[in-house]
Amino acid sequence: MGTEKRKLKFQVVTYNVAELTKPDGADLTPILGLEDKPDVISIGLEESGDFDILPDEEHKQDPWCKNFDRLLQGHGYYVIDLTSVFQIKLRVYIKKEHMKAVSHVEAVTAKSGFVGGVSNIFKGAATVRFRLYGKHVAVINCHLTAFHQRTLDRNTEFWQFFADQEFADPECEELYHHDYIIWSGDLNYRVNFDNLETRKMATDGRHLQLLQYDQLMIQQKEGLAFVGFQEGEITFPPSYKFDIGTDIYDSSKKQRIPSWCDRVLFRAKLDRERAAHTVNWDPTLKEQSDSDSVSSEISKSDELVVRPPKLKNQKSKLFKKKVMRKKDHCLRTEEMRRKTLGVLRKMYLTTSAEGAKSAADSNHGKKIELQLGDFNDSEQFQDLLSKIDNETKDVKSGIEVLKYKSYPEIMLSDHKPVAALLSITLPAKQGIKELVMEPQHQPWIKSKSMKLHIRHTGMGKLSPVTCGHWVGLYKSGWVNKASYFTWAYVQKKKKPKGGFDLKAKFGKSTHPKEGEAIEAVYFMSKNSSEPAAVITIKCGYFV
Repeated sequence: MGTEKRKLKFQVVTYNVAELTKPDGADLTPILGLEDKPDVISIGLEESGDFDILPDEEHKQDPWCKNFDRLLQGHGYYVIDLTSVFQIKLRVYIKKEHMKAVSHVEAVTAKSGFVGGVSNIFKGAATVRFRLYGKHVAVINCHLTAFHQRTLDRNTEFWQFFADQEFADPECEELYHHDYIIWSGDLNYRVNFDNLETRKMATDGRHLQLLQYDQLMIQQKEGLAFVGFQEGEITFPPSYKFDIGTDIYDSSKKQRIPSWCDRVLFRAKLDRERAAHTVNWDPTLKEQSDSDSVSSEISKSDELVVRPPKLKNQKSKLFKKKVMRKKDHCLRTEEMRRKTLGVLRKMYLTTSAEGAKSAADSNHGKKIELQLGDFNDSEQFQDLLSKIDNETKDVKSGIEVLKYKSYPEIMLSDHKPVAALLSITLPAKQGIKELVMEPQHQPWIKSKSMKLHIRHTGMGKLSPVTCGHWVGLYKSGWVNKASYFTWAYVQKKKKPKGGFDLKAKFGKSTHPKEGEAIEAVYFMSKNSSEPAAVITIKCGYFV
């Protein structure tokens, strides 16, 4: 019998707020999708607040973050973790009923730096990753390079953010190791079509015809970025760029072409054994992987080396610059194909002898041959990707798109918020922490102190006392772990009873008001965003 499964709903939001300091004048509740009762809510913001990386305490004072905390108060969510880089923010909430299933939470950021010879110091990516019911989940929010013509720079940044982020979880040290990757943000890919015609089609109901000119879809098809990622069906008009406070596309002097800049993509890790037989990786590529040695061999191809004729007139310099730009474009394109194949190899190739034998013994069809020439032949490369896609499309990914929409009624910014509601399949019982808390007496009376008895099993070899485990007391409706009104370290009991060998003690002076119900929440460290248990405690004034 197979493992029991559960499906959790993820509401993933991306919103470029155009440096608006606070969300005045608009109700942002609709973008949270509360009517769909999501289990996880991810809020990604771009161009929000200061350029500096904000410490946690400062981050919690951000008006946008405080607003989302307020909107979610009383709905049973808490913050898994939060992070920011420059003006890019990410905040991930989860229903409190799933607390025990969350572990190994990490927040990581990456900066763009110089791309294409131009500084992009205010572009980057913010990532929150965690284990949820034993599966590895990574949520990313990013802001890629602007300007219509800089498509390759956006591709380069994607690969940079994909490769540069490393994690402490020994089971999942790199991004592509994750079972589920959710990637949102202002990706800044534009529409390659006439400006005037695009504006007409975007406003008269013909906007879906523009998708064939969407830069992101073109780059995916050519295998240059976001290969292996999927997206919900786009039915909404371009989300950028509007005159603020209106639904009119950019009427300024710049007249930006309406585009789907704001996107939510996702990738589910396929069954490695099922996919491994599909691709017969060339031995040269196995040895060289996606290292510089492969790149150097590619650069020797005649198709990539463009030699300008020796012209003696003044036009030679201009011609040389044009040729060098073309050569640079060509080399960067091949580099991205190399990265694509390197990642595909890592994702599809089994790592164990048993897995390789299983793949070899399977008879699911003819293997796809991969040769070094696939790097520098665009049609051959796309044909290879199509074959891989066809061979693996029948493998269930575990992610289903329930909704994918924009919110044109929200006019605070020159972008419209975009959100995807995803259904993700997870094991029913794996990864759940075993911890029980019970109050010594209930209700907690004003004139008395309170003891919590704690039974602690399956939480690791280290002592909860030496590791700094603690219990916070919260008023009902709390969202952020920093909003406790008091807390206490976990201590050993001198006389364990009924399996309860730990305790947390709270003095009578910390008692809240009469009749209030509070929540006691167990955390495994001061820096932890992973509640291991939560219980409700009734409070009273008299016995």
